[in-house]
This record gives sequence, structure tokens and C-alpha cells, in this order.
Amino acid sequence: MQELYNAPANRCLKRVALLVIAVVIVLLLSMVFLLDHISPRMLLLMRGCSGLGALVFVVLVGVLVYRVNKAYIGQDKDSRH
Repeated sequence: MQELYNAPANRCLKRVALLVIAVVIVLLLSMVFLLDHISPRMLLLMRGCSGLGALVFVVLVGVLVYRVNKAYIGQDKDSRH
């Protein structure tokens, strides 16, 4: 299964998902440290962007798991015959 996760397309999905979650973490940490220096409107915008980023991360990981499991099940059926 590890070789399926390391396929070029799946590796790209993993990197993009990690990049998205890193950006979300940076946004959340910057909100914590800059709480007194930014306007409430900017704070709401940053919260919204971090929430959307978290949703994108979940979708990307879901797609990655689906692709790997689909390939694994297809590979398993081919080896039975």
C-alpha cells in the first residue's frame, strides 16, 4: 500500500494537502499573536479563510484515501484471477 501512496499523482496530492494545512496553521497562529493589532473585520476574514482551508485539506485527504483504496482493491482483484 505504501507504493500506492508514493505514486506521483498521490505524492502531489499529499504535498498540496500538507501545504494547505501549513497555511491554515500559520493563519491561526498569526491570529493568536496579532489579536490586538488587527481589526475585527480582518480577524473574521482570517477565520473564514482558515476554515475554508481546513475544508480543502479534508477534501484533498479524502480524495487521496479514495484513490489509494480504489487502486488497492483493483490490484487485489487482479491478483486473485
